[in-house]
Amino acid sequence: MPTLPRGPRFAPLQTYRFATRPFEWLDTWRATYGDVFLIPSLNGPVVMGTTPEAARQVFTADPDMFAPFGVTALAPLLGDGSLLVASGESHRRGRKLLTPPFHGARMRAYGEAMRDEVEAATARLSPGLELRAHDLTTTISLHVILRTIFGVGRGPERSEAVDLVEGALGGLHPALVFTRTFQRPWFPPYRRFLEGQRRYAAFVDARARAHREANDGAEHILGMLVDARHDDDSPMEDAEIQSHLLTLVIAGHETTSITLAWALHELLRAPAVLARLRAELDPLGPRPDPDAVARLPYLDAVVKETQRLRPVVTDVLRVLRMPMDFMDHRLEPGMTVAVAIGSIHRDPTLYPEPEVFRPERFLERKFGPFEHLPFGGGHRRCIGAAFSDHESKLVLAALVTGWDFEPVDATPDVPVRRNIAMGPSRGVPVRVVGPRAPGG
Repeated sequence: MPTLPRGPRFAPLQTYRFATRPFEWLDTWRATYGDVFLIPSLNGPVVMGTTPEAARQVFTADPDMFAPFGVTALAPLLGDGSLLVASGESHRRGRKLLTPPFHGARMRAYGEAMRDEVEAATARLSPGLELRAHDLTTTISLHVILRTIFGVGRGPERSEAVDLVEGALGGLHPALVFTRTFQRPWFPPYRRFLEGQRRYAAFVDARARAHREANDGAEHILGMLVDARHDDDSPMEDAEIQSHLLTLVIAGHETTSITLAWALHELLRAPAVLARLRAELDPLGPRPDPDAVARLPYLDAVVKETQRLRPVVTDVLRVLRMPMDFMDHRLEPGMTVAVAIGSIHRDPTLYPEPEVFRPERFLERKFGPFEHLPFGGGHRRCIGAAFSDHESKLVLAALVTGWDFEPVDATPDVPVRRNIAMGPSRGVPVRVVGPRAPGG
């Protein structure tokens, strides 16, 4: 087999630049070293594959061939039961119990709640108001999470729950996520994380206890997990529920809010695309059926193109438990193999003019699961992908049909690291023009 191309050598400044601006560096390295190469990371060397074939080889391989990446750093933060760190039978058991809330009628039932939260969040907008679109979409996404995952409605408990969940999320500093080096009491972000984690755990325990005592058949996800049973009829332990829900909040909340902010960023700079999207949405009326909205083809294309051009996750990493033949190279156990989502999404042979926001490409052809992969793939594909897509469509539809916005200035945002995810550098500054009349 050919020798694996060795990419850049480890250098603290270069590694930092890659962590903060990975898309630029991956493009440079692919042009320099080819479709697969070895790069340094804080967790050891990574074999990076940058093509759909690399994705196919990883995502169709035997799941038991891999262990999750970064367990040493993530497990103390998320809990051993988190789907992000669990593997083998533990991962299969957890995924089996978490799958039902994100499929079929149960997921679609959340549509009315999603629309209600958009209306509540935008009720405070007024003409001339300047704000960051990402702040607005974060508020909407967080309130949707609180309502659908934890069963928290509006009222006094909403403010307390927002503080608790934001505290738990805000404590996930990048220095804690990528290495255990800073998971020490002397590091202020770690102390804040521990306090946020303690308050979050108490909040979840209280909600779970209230659900058990009420026995009211509530349809929020926390209640479903409390009621769920493993194959041996044993219930989930409270620590397991806490871990799973925190993972869902991290994976679903930030991913969706960032995608929505980027969608507004691109639509406001592409008037023809925005006009076509509104022309598809307006005939449904001011309060359309959520399922009808979610089925619209151009809306689906806009969301997919946003995910392609502005992927929230840069790459998918796996640690090998056994030897693997990967892209004509023999990899040994203990090595890390990665699929570069950003590189695949910007491959000009797949997506001509890849830097152009052009949703029509998703109407012109169907892209396979190894060509468009914003949620990863294989047995560890994001379990909340369908929920995030559904929310992205409904929230975006409500925002662009109900309101007119304009960019504050002509400066475009660029992707920067936000904890695990990549988000817009300035949060997408916009100005509220005003409410929009149906069909206006």
